Amino acid sequence: MSDASRLYISRKLGKGMKHGYKWRAFLPLFLLFIVTALLSFSMTFISSLSAEINRMIEVMGSGTIYALSDPSVYVPEEGEVAAVREGSALAYSENGESALFIKGVDPSYFSGMRSRELSFETFEGDAMNPVVISSSLSSDLDLHPGNRFTLLLWDAENSRTRPFLCTVKSVFDSVYPQLDSHLAYVPYTLLSSRVGYEALLPQGDGGDALLLRLLENGIPASSYKTMYSSLYGNVVSSIGILYIILASVALLAAFFSSDAVQVYMERDRKDIKELWILGLQRSSIKGIYFRMTLTAVAFSAVAGILAGVIIALLSPSVLSIVSKYEPELLEYYVRSFDVTVPWLSLAFMAVLEIIVSALSIAFSLRKRKGIALF
Repeated sequence: MSDASRLYISRKLGKGMKHGYKWRAFLPLFLLFIVTALLSFSMTFISSLSAEINRMIEVMGSGTIYALSDPSVYVPEEGEVAAVREGSALAYSENGESALFIKGVDPSYFSGMRSRELSFETFEGDAMNPVVISSSLSSDLDLHPGNRFTLLLWDAENSRTRPFLCTVKSVFDSVYPQLDSHLAYVPYTLLSSRVGYEALLPQGDGGDALLLRLLENGIPASSYKTMYSSLYGNVVSSIGILYIILASVALLAAFFSSDAVQVYMERDRKDIKELWILGLQRSSIKGIYFRMTLTAVAFSAVAGILAGVIIALLSPSVLSIVSKYEPELLEYYVRSFDVTVPWLSLAFMAVLEIIVSALSIAFSLRKRKGIALF
């Protein structure tokens, strides 16, 4: 572009002009900014929420891999292996009762990664038959650290029930009520069921390589993806929504950018005619408005993405408030999570918007021929 063209574009986009003019210059693409912000928020929120749900299925379920024989030899150094027993029970407190899924674990079970990823409130005194429960179950039975309750355990080996007086040793913040609202952890020695082994790997390691290695060495094992297939399927479906969002971005960007270039040319009809009288070719005039509109589109896209990310960063606080007053609304979702911004996906979304807008603007300008250009 010539210096005159650059100056013309910068002035039309508001350089050196009053704030009112700058606002009007980007007003045709304000809806694109709003839509991009909403979609950026959706992508960040969904990807973060899905990642946290996926992780909680591992942490609160049966680990990344559940094996029937000790897999410690094959588990990477950064992984953790815990021996567990499983069973069922009925819990009775002064204010309620509940059917429970029981895990028999040793005290070290809640060290390492679980201690970092869960938040605990712990009773420091002596505890008879210490039990660890979630805040969801704590609320349902009105049990708090230090409180005692009766646990009626089913002894599958002897086909009988056994009552135990237990103490709530710790309460962890319920992060996924679908998994932890009927889950309790008891001392390993209270259960007599068969021993299994939970291998928990760092977040992001799906355990596929470890599973294959265990099976190749004759150790029966299952991945959390198959053990909790319906829950994991929800995570996969949530991620699939992101592709729908990207497709929506392309369609909306094409619509808004095409509309914006028409608005700019109608607004500047008199100026365009003067440019033509001064000897500027029609192709050059179209090039100016192509660059000017695409610049505005790029600015709106980037600003919208940043606005969406900022809103997403505030979303855990909003969910925390909702979980306090309307906990049933979040029964199938995690109640707290760390926001992970998918910068690569957002960058792809911005590039997609710009490319599709460029095609839409070029097509829209091509249709303006003859007197219609003015």
